[in-house]
Amino acid sequence: MQDLVDIAAVTERLMQTLSQIETMLGEDQADVARRQADYLDMLRRKATGEVSGNVTAQFFA
Repeated sequence: MQDLVDIAAVTERLMQTLSQIETMLGEDQADVARRQADYLDMLRRKATGEVSGNVTAQFFA
């Protein structure tokens, strides 16, 4: 049987991880919020098939 994924929990963890990375990079908080929104949009587009490939690698490139 396949386990169900808690999308809200996964999203929250992604946001926390991304925030930690950006804090280490010294990003301004306004930039952090914008980049998080951009990253979530890329993940949404990946899920709908609008984009392909590794969106995390594309995002940080």
